[in-house]
Amino acid sequence: MKRLLLVALFSFPSLALAEVARISLLEGVASRTPKDGAAQPLAVGAALELGDSISVKTGNLKLELTDGSVIALAPGSELVLTEAEFEGQERKGFSALLKGGSLWTKVKKAMGGGKFEVATERAVAGVRGTIFRIDADALLKAARGRKGRRASIVRVVEGAVHVRPSATVAKSLKTGAPRAGPRVEVAGPQEVSVDAWEKIFVDLSAGQQVAVGVDLWEQAALDEAAKNDAFAKWLEKNQ
Repeated sequence: MKRLLLVALFSFPSLALAEVARISLLEGVASRTPKDGAAQPLAVGAALELGDSISVKTGNLKLELTDGSVIALAPGSELVLTEAEFEGQERKGFSALLKGGSLWTKVKKAMGGGKFEVATERAVAGVRGTIFRIDADALLKAARGRKGRRASIVRVVEGAVHVRPSATVAKSLKTGAPRAGPRVEVAGPQEVSVDAWEKIFVDLSAGQQVAVGVDLWEQAALDEAAKNDAFAKWLEKNQ
């Protein structure tokens, strides 16, 4: 019986891998690279699977997850689907890593509160039902004579987003970061315990943003310039 099962899996490889999303809109050139596989060109209707790395070379791309949540990627973006668990059309858990570029998402609220997280090198944003955008490697302007700093920026359009720094950044953050709950002293750089790390966070509501980088944890009102860049204008036409 075991031999017959193995033969079936090798004869029908689609049985071994489950579809978690499909490309719903593509205006440009993009590809998917399966885990331990070769890059394949994408087209509207193409299926995506857990472990896929999606790379947008030119134009913009939109994909729809099994639960109906939507993710859009700007040119130059790369997204890895790191976790995707669905029961029918209900989301039990989803996470993705934005390695570069910009991502916009409209998250469908899960009946059971299924996790939805998008991480970058610097920050992790988690929601249950909302609309937000992440720029993974934004260059922040600096005062004259100083170099700008790189940061991940999470911007909330609708709903609420819980943002925490990545483990790497959490070790470097100095005291004074805005956060919910009691104030916790986190000196840097040094090893930070899991408990201390989890207490470094901020809950953003609509119209707010936070910039997260090494020694940078700045919360502010939504940057108006972000509403008028090329990606934002494309989203207005294609939501």
